[in-house]
Amino acid sequence: MAARNNREMKILVADDDPLTRRLLQETLEHAGYEVIAVADGRAALECFSRKDGPRLALLDWLTPEVNGLSVCREIRRHSEYPYIYLILLSSRRAKEDILSGFEAGADDYLTKPCDLEELKARLRAGERIVKLEDKLTHDALHDTLTQLPNRTFFLERLALCVVWGLQHPDYKFAVLSVDMDRFRVVNDSLGNAAGDWLLVQIADRLRGSIRRDDAILRSAEEGGMAGHPEEIGMLARLGGDKFTILFDHIRDASEGIRVAERIQHNIQAPFYIDGQGVFTTASTGIAFSGSGYSAAEDMLGDANTAMSRAKVLGKGRYEMCDPSMHATAAGRLRLETDLRRATEREEFRVHYQPIVSLGEGHIIGFEALVRWQRPEFGLVMPGGFISAAEDTGLILWIGNWILQQACRQICAWNQQFPCSPPFTMAVNISAKQFAQKDLVSQVGGILRDSGLAPDKLRLELTESVTMRDEERTTRILGELKALGVRLCIDDFGTGYSSLSYLRRFALDVLKIDRSFVSEMLNNSESQEIVKTILSLGSNLGMEVVAEGVETPEQVSRLKALGCDFAQGYFFSRPLDSAGVVRTLVNSEQNFYTLPQESPGRLVAPVR
Repeated sequence: MAARNNREMKILVADDDPLTRRLLQETLEHAGYEVIAVADGRAALECFSRKDGPRLALLDWLTPEVNGLSVCREIRRHSEYPYIYLILLSSRRAKEDILSGFEAGADDYLTKPCDLEELKARLRAGERIVKLEDKLTHDALHDTLTQLPNRTFFLERLALCVVWGLQHPDYKFAVLSVDMDRFRVVNDSLGNAAGDWLLVQIADRLRGSIRRDDAILRSAEEGGMAGHPEEIGMLARLGGDKFTILFDHIRDASEGIRVAERIQHNIQAPFYIDGQGVFTTASTGIAFSGSGYSAAEDMLGDANTAMSRAKVLGKGRYEMCDPSMHATAAGRLRLETDLRRATEREEFRVHYQPIVSLGEGHIIGFEALVRWQRPEFGLVMPGGFISAAEDTGLILWIGNWILQQACRQICAWNQQFPCSPPFTMAVNISAKQFAQKDLVSQVGGILRDSGLAPDKLRLELTESVTMRDEERTTRILGELKALGVRLCIDDFGTGYSSLSYLRRFALDVLKIDRSFVSEMLNNSESQEIVKTILSLGSNLGMEVVAEGVETPEQVSRLKALGCDFAQGYFFSRPLDSAGVVRTLVNSEQNFYTLPQESPGRLVAPVR
């Protein structure tokens, strides 16, 4: 059984002789090391380049391709590597050979065949040196009081973000400069020891102000950008009572505001020193990468300037370096906050747009469309909040709620207004909903609870949603089809449409995007696209619905092209449930005057 000796340090053995390599590996593993054994210098360099690479190395002078001397030189050339203790192994005993090994960057030199006990002693000495180097590096880059990264370390990390941001315009990050208000008064009145204790407590509260959904902790989990350093986010102490926070992989500037408000709330609670309550507040400045920085010092300087402005304007507050950006970010933050409350207060409404048979003028179904009855703002259309709902994950709750409401509603209407065939209901499924592992069971449960026949539900997906993972999409769509629901591709023609795509996913309905419908009278290319989609749907036995129909000329052209179904303002705007009921009641009386349209325009009754 291997003796661990409390040493779990990795060691690399690079030797082209398999017997020597095996002997060294077994000996060192028995001594408690984790051993990586390779046969040449190129493989050794690859191991060193890894984030969790070895910190000790035994390098044979004569390894093929890249010899041990070259490996030493390459390691010492790259200062970004943590310190690696290098021991050269060679049968060469000449003084000049030993000197050339040290000049190449080796820390030690052993001649072959080496005594194994001497080798282990040399490695123990190497371990002590590595740990000392790590401590020196840590101390050089960290604040001794709070153990947070210091200004030097922070600027190194921020510089990486700035370079990456210049190369990738979609990449966003932010810097928060945080300064304690009235700290000098506390320090002068209670003494330096109490001041130091208070700084440690403040550092802990700042850590506690950063949650797992904040970018500083999210960056390593999301990853995904090749070449970008992981765990780039950082909380640092710049000196005195000044701290700074770097947020990486953020969506927009409102994330910085969210954390600044949390810091204000956490810092204002009293600190107790020997039973005495001590109060302080924090002034925070925020700089956002959207301002186009090319130097880390400039971005930190802007955050400090914004922090100084916060102090001048009354302390205990935050300011952004760009006031116009502040208004935008604050609005976004309020939107997200109001959205969360809206789910609790059920402020959402479902409106229903009729889908009409062009040949007979009958309503054959409806599409469910969400609206938000936002206090102080009135009825908000999806374009005003869906993006924020997707970013916050609230789209999952909203989507599920819409599906429940729509299924219950269409059941009620089919009972109250029987017709043959019964009305159908179309409901949009977002990308995040489609990505849920339990989507199929959710849909099945809602169908059972509402009593809706599965074939009366149409789930609408966009092409971009279905194209993300072809294998999973095929499986999920197959399971939904097995439930009996019908599947529809929304905005067809705007994505990656192809015949094989439609056949592979066994879809039931195509919706022609409104952009093609609106342009088809003036643009021959758009008309050809509409004709192609209609032909494709006919050949595959699929229904085709034209969206965004607004004029009688569009209706006439769609009929001439063989389109059977349509929806749009020409027939009806989306209606609340009461509006739909009024429409259907009138229709049973054998006339149907379109709401919000000319009284003279009539559509045949629903039978």
